[in-house]
Amino acid sequence: MQLSVEQGDLARALEHVLGVVDKRGTMPILAHCLVEADDQGFVVSATDLELSFKGRFPAEVQEPGTLAVLAHAFHGLVKNLPKGTLRITGDEKQVKVEAGDSEYKFLTLPAEQFPPLPSSRGASLVPVEARALRDLTDKTSFSMSGDYYQFNWSGTLWERREVDGNYHLRMVTTDGHRLSLAEQAQPELVRLEWPEGILVPAKAVREIKRFVEHHAKEGSVELGFEVIQSEYKDEHGITRAKPKVQTLFLQAGDKELSTRMLDRRFPDYQRIIPESCEHRFTFNRQELAAALKRVSLLSTERFRGVVITLTESVAEVTFENPEVGAGKETVEILERVYNKEEPLTIGFNARYLLEPLAVMQGETVVMGINEANRPVRLLDAFAPGSIWIVMPMDL
Repeated sequence: MQLSVEQGDLARALEHVLGVVDKRGTMPILAHCLVEADDQGFVVSATDLELSFKGRFPAEVQEPGTLAVLAHAFHGLVKNLPKGTLRITGDEKQVKVEAGDSEYKFLTLPAEQFPPLPSSRGASLVPVEARALRDLTDKTSFSMSGDYYQFNWSGTLWERREVDGNYHLRMVTTDGHRLSLAEQAQPELVRLEWPEGILVPAKAVREIKRFVEHHAKEGSVELGFEVIQSEYKDEHGITRAKPKVQTLFLQAGDKELSTRMLDRRFPDYQRIIPESCEHRFTFNRQELAAALKRVSLLSTERFRGVVITLTESVAEVTFENPEVGAGKETVEILERVYNKEEPLTIGFNARYLLEPLAVMQGETVVMGINEANRPVRLLDAFAPGSIWIVMPMDL
């Protein structure tokens, strides 16, 4: 292989694979990215056997070839080289990078060891708004479970919903202490076979977010699925088949991201979302977030809870840490629906409130409460399709 490529183009190409490669796995080849040079430029690929990326980038190729090189080490060098043209020469044993008078060499692995990647050929692809995918993941990804033993929660549920004859994409996440739900209209989803809600792994969600951020200016990306027939036994013990999504594909031009779905059932999230809230308190979103952030600066891993006391016109946000000290903030209640005389006091993990407040876009937030020990609902008037549920803490 021999090619000339601009430093910025190669650095950007390698950025796409950093979150995909498996650095800590038992298969060394999975920590490598595959670089293939041909008469149209070069293609960079990476996979951890569950999540995969493949994309084409510009270069002047003098000699076609293919090699596998350690992704993070290669990227670490390329991003720190000066801008300009790099000369890349390599084979199945090593690759040489030349920039001016500088020269670096990396060991490579034979390309034959690299596993095959899933292909979207044969899958139906429809356009979805890149900005919508980014916004939906922003509003939900922070509440995915990171607990190994809650494997069926460690991802994002994607559902297609029909609302007044229009199709919406809904994303839902939960870690057992809070829940995030967001949806936006995506009419083209009517053209996809969408058997049930699909569960996208957490690592894939993070890469999907990066992928759509790279292509937000293009307006849309292509979304599609590989659907297989899954067998199950009905209530009479008869074996039947039903369609199941096995792989999700996102495509933008000549770049493609794919991921296998989690083969788990997401919790029945609908049962913990209050249909209505007896008490409702409206705040300026930024004022509430600022107060929570200042008070929570006193928190530690052992002491994370803040107490919010809702009175007639203000909310008192207090925190007491026997290892550090105490703090108190007052936030004005803009509107309220509350018919009791005594104040309402609730304890929260401050981070569970700050994270949804940070991704809201409206000026105000409505806190809906039924009882002090029941789930609290947060609504953003700017995004009527979004709901955040937070469980109170017993402080």
